[in-house]
Amino acid sequence: MENKLAEGKTLLHKLDPRVKIIVFLLFAISCALSSSLSFLLLSSLFLLGMGLVVRRDLTKALKSLVFADSFLIFLIITMIFTYDKGKSVKLGMLYFYPEGLKYGAFLFFKSNVILLFMLFLLATSTVFEIAHALHHLKVPSKLVQILFFTFRYVHVIRDEYRKLLKAAIARGFKPNTSIHTYKTYAFIVANLIMRSYLKADRIYKAMLCRGFKGEFPVYHHFHLEKKDIIFAAFSLIFLVTAFAGSMFWKF
Repeated sequence: MENKLAEGKTLLHKLDPRVKIIVFLLFAISCALSSSLSFLLLSSLFLLGMGLVVRRDLTKALKSLVFADSFLIFLIITMIFTYDKGKSVKLGMLYFYPEGLKYGAFLFFKSNVILLFMLFLLATSTVFEIAHALHHLKVPSKLVQILFFTFRYVHVIRDEYRKLLKAAIARGFKPNTSIHTYKTYAFIVANLIMRSYLKADRIYKAMLCRGFKGEFPVYHHFHLEKKDIIFAAFSLIFLVTAFAGSMFWKF
């Protein structure tokens, strides 16, 4: 899935990616460790402000969020029947736990808050800018390269998979719940792994021919501007205020 949200020209898109990464980590870690609903609600006000900034691109962000929520919804379903705490309600042969629904909904909300922070702060930069910013933040070079190549070539692997599947369908393959279907998918996956390995080898040799020595040279460097400092300071103040507010506003 390509990052279409990075194509905008709002204030968030123009901010230094290094600042956005640091702010995202501060809020994401705080939200992940917090067990306070009031803190998450206060953090949502910050998200609301960023949503107003990227309002023209908000639909793209929400589409990405719906895709992630299609998996997170199973979290609530699981918690309803497995969170063995509090009173239970018997539904036929199953036991329904109201506390599980409450806790699952809380985790669902927390996950969505973190995902929205990621979309508004990280997805508003290209993968090249994120990789460059991580390089400036002294993240190990090999780790940055792994992240960059994973994002860059996951689309290539997806396209190769679609080609193999179309070729199988053109030869009469019809997916169903049969041994033949499982074998066919196994052959497709094995073929995909071999093609990926051979393509990676060709790409690596091509890079060596162009002078690659284990790291990418960086010619354009980021520079902190006034808007970056103001955004970082405001974010830090808001985070501290949210923590303080959650201490007094508990529910």
